[in-house]
Amino acid sequence: MKSRVLLLRSGDTAADNPPGQGAACPWEAALRAAGFEVATRPPLDFEYEAPETLRRLANPPNRYAGWIFTSSRAVAAFGKAVAANAAEGNAWRAKKVFAVGPRTAAALRSLGYEPEGEATGSAEPLARHILKQAVGGPLLFLCGDRRRDALPAILREAGVATEEIVVYRTRLRTLRAWPGHKKPDWVVFFSPSGFEALLQSPGLSLEGIAFAALGSATAEAVRAQGFAVRAVAEAPAPEALAQALCKAH
Repeated sequence: MKSRVLLLRSGDTAADNPPGQGAACPWEAALRAAGFEVATRPPLDFEYEAPETLRRLANPPNRYAGWIFTSSRAVAAFGKAVAANAAEGNAWRAKKVFAVGPRTAAALRSLGYEPEGEATGSAEPLARHILKQAVGGPLLFLCGDRRRDALPAILREAGVATEEIVVYRTRLRTLRAWPGHKKPDWVVFFSPSGFEALLQSPGLSLEGIAFAALGSATAEAVRAQGFAVRAVAEAPAPEALAQALCKAH
């Protein structure tokens, strides 16, 4: 009998394929290929700030030596803000651009930017990567309202001026029932917020469920609440998650 896996994952942007759509979701495809039964539920909703707000706060671009993204949602917000003004977009392309993870980097490339740092995998390693670069001025960090403190704290402690602009806000969803009313063997968290959403969902027994996490920061957030994490993906990639679950299974 196949082990059932529930992915608590929201689409990275509104333009993504909806979660749970079979082969359209690379995470589901990788786990099914590894022999798991898979379902996806989005634990979060997102509200974007108005594009004119970001334009007003971020201009002129020459105030900054570069900019930082840790989610493709922040990239989507920025893309909306500069879409109507080619001059603004060109001015930003002359700056250093730092991004965590392949999805965030791919979203930036789709807008014509060339980010660096995507292989760092999480915020703390990205901050250390940035410190090795000659940025030559303040950085702009476009983030969500639930972003962790580690990246800006590391940069500021090292003397790198970092300004933050919240460009989207996160709302937790309540999970009313398990998919198909079948209790999963595994629940995979893609962010600490996904774990919070599960904890606030009434009537769902967590007994007998193994937890897995995408990345060390999410794993640490789960453990901080007294729960064990049996598998942690070594990289933010579908194949890495499949390997981690197979190894721990």
